[in-house]
Amino acid sequence: MKRKAMWLLLMLMLLTVFGPAQAQADVVYESDMILVNKVYGLPWDYEPSDLTEANVAFAEGVVQSRKLMRADAALALEDMFEAALEDGIELLGVSGYRSYYTQKTIYERRLEEMGEKHVSRYNAKPGHSEHQTGLAMDVGCPGYTDLTERFAKTDAYKWLRENAHLYGFIIRYTKDGEEETGYAFEPWHVRYVGDEATAIWESGLTMEAYVERKLRIASGTDRLPRLYERDE
Repeated sequence: MKRKAMWLLLMLMLLTVFGPAQAQADVVYESDMILVNKVYGLPWDYEPSDLTEANVAFAEGVVQSRKLMRADAALALEDMFEAALEDGIELLGVSGYRSYYTQKTIYERRLEEMGEKHVSRYNAKPGHSEHQTGLAMDVGCPGYTDLTERFAKTDAYKWLRENAHLYGFIIRYTKDGEEETGYAFEPWHVRYVGDEATAIWESGLTMEAYVERKLRIASGTDRLPRLYERDE
């Protein structure tokens, strides 16, 4: 209960600072700026209300359920992929929405295959994956759809790094952000945050640090809910 109360306090503060369409506690899950990480998660039965298939090119074999995103995110992804193609960059979708139980299956399989040390850096526990929000998409390009760090060497990644924010996306797990995000560098994972994307990109901060700074300024205090796991 303490964790749930802290989560609601955080999200109500986010609603005040970022102002989503409906500022009510029961719709905080629908905010573009919802913070989902190792500290804050989603209920097992949460599914976005407006999932739709993104009309973009996908890697071979991607199942229909993983082509889904929330409506605004899907439209933004389409615009981004089209703009990249105009610049000679072919992007491919790899994995969008994943339900709690899909993530549970992935997490347990990877835990068995790779062990806890590896999984803790690359795989979210069920309920703590951004993919469940419908706002995240793993992206690749021809020859680089295996979701490994080698994607960072491609022109596609370089284009995303410089342009994704123009379409409402950020590279969520940056090379130097593991202490704050809790996850290793994932150049393939883009997250839709809407109007805040350019400000986050220009700040050079992780989403956790950016949100914490906004809340500190808005509240006038350093006494905030914990936004990410820290070494004590």
